[in-house]
Amino acid sequence: MLDEKYVLDCPSCGRIEGYVPMAGRLGDDPSEPDDADNLIESQVVQTITGPTTRLRCPKCGTWMEGDRGWPA
Repeated sequence: MLDEKYVLDCPSCGRIEGYVPMAGRLGDDPSEPDDADNLIESQVVQTITGPTTRLRCPKCGTWMEGDRGWPA
């Protein structure tokens, strides 16, 4: 698998383990499991203080600050 395992501290769901897709993942390789239940989406957004990373909980869908997740 080309994804990196992460731990996410969701304010609603608590501690969640999942995978953040690594850059360059093609996503069309049938040998790679695509488990949406454990996929932690990552997105860079522009704020008034500059670009920041947001992470999305795979259970409840809440977007939160990037510092609430770390590599497992």
